[in-house]
Amino acid sequence: MKIAVLSDIHGNIVALEEAIKDAKEQGADKYIVLGDFITDLPFTDEVIDQVKDLTPYVIKGNREEYLLTYERTKKDEKWNTMQNKSVVCYYEHMREDNRDYIRNLPPNLALEFEGVKIKAVHASPDSITELIYFDTPRMEEIFSNLQEDILIYGHNHKVANHQMKNGKIVAQVGVLGIHNNGIGKAQYTILTCKNGQVSLEHRTLEYDTKMLEERIKRVGGLYPEARIWQNLNLLTIVRGKDIRREFCKEANQKMRLKYEGEYPNQFDSHFESFDDEIYKEVAQEFEPYFLL
Repeated sequence: MKIAVLSDIHGNIVALEEAIKDAKEQGADKYIVLGDFITDLPFTDEVIDQVKDLTPYVIKGNREEYLLTYERTKKDEKWNTMQNKSVVCYYEHMREDNRDYIRNLPPNLALEFEGVKIKAVHASPDSITELIYFDTPRMEEIFSNLQEDILIYGHNHKVANHQMKNGKIVAQVGVLGIHNNGIGKAQYTILTCKNGQVSLEHRTLEYDTKMLEERIKRVGGLYPEARIWQNLNLLTIVRGKDIRREFCKEANQKMRLKYEGEYPNQFDSHFESFDDEIYKEVAQEFEPYFLL
């Protein structure tokens, strides 16, 4: 049995379709989606609909949780900032049946195929936001605690890779949608399970990023509230270079200067919170390079 594992689609409908096409050509029987399949590009309902049709084996990531956090805390003033409105707009543009779908997604799955026990998580066995890396003490702990034959995860946007220790496998399956992974290409992983044994193939995809740009135009362009963030994501995809990180680094420097090193409360452990004036100022510097 061949199982295609997709993670971190981030609304990239073209990369998703290319991965499904490639997986079918490789003989994939089943699919697992490891979260963060929405936000960042304006195809929320389209991606969710494809994922629902593709597989029942889906978990939520931190991106889906962002939308649910907004749903629970709409009155919080933090959602009024330019930066966080890019989260709000994905929720507001989503159909109610798809909101209900992400509400009911589990944070992880324990699966078994052909005698192979699989633990599927978004980021780590303990968190949907924790960043874990190979050759660290934390990874040693994860190997020691792993009860299944293989742990599969995404989230950190690193190049697909895996390690085996004491008969156990931990696999970072690759980032499909916003491939700021150092090689600038979309990736996913195929597990082949047979007679209690599993082998892995990390697949690297080429696809037409110009088609993605055109698809965005055909759906009416960008969500206005997320115009800056979506442009940064598209630039990152097209250039194969993490433009988002460059933007955040510059905004972070300006914030630290403004607050004399005392940073205000953060929205999320991965992203600092930027004041509107700084967010807009840095966006103006990047705007000449925007594609849409």
